[in-house]
Amino acid sequence: MGDHRERRRFTEAPTYLDDEACAAEVSDLPKFLKPERKRSLEDLLAEVDDTFSESLLRLIDVKGKTDPEVYKKANVDRKLFSKIRNNPAYKPSKSTALAFAVALELNLDETKDFIGRAGDALSHSSKSDIIVEYFIQQGEFDIIIINETLFAFEQPLLGC
Repeated sequence: MGDHRERRRFTEAPTYLDDEACAAEVSDLPKFLKPERKRSLEDLLAEVDDTFSESLLRLIDVKGKTDPEVYKKANVDRKLFSKIRNNPAYKPSKSTALAFAVALELNLDETKDFIGRAGDALSHSSKSDIIVEYFIQQGEFDIIIINETLFAFEQPLLGC
């Protein structure tokens, strides 16, 4: 038995637009659909986001809290907070970054952005991350309760 499926044949050669025609078509597009021009490394570096330290200090002000109120609620000592405050490039440990996120009562998206500034991320392969994420989603920002739960599951504690 032979193959009786219909085979399509192209009767016309495909047409290709030249560079001039492409440029004309692109210029007719709305701005948000136009391809972005390549940017230089200098352009990209000029738009660096706030560091962890800068973001922490800004969030303290935005939330209307005092420095001691936040570092105490984060279970972080004054010396470490001073180090973070005075060094914009300071990279805290993940537990310290999460402790400040809890102290500032950040929601989950804010927490992910905030700890990302320290080079960290929440992972569902980490029991401690799942526990902290759970409490943030529940709106429970008491670091003592979170640390008691972390301790019960033999996970590292937040803060110092």
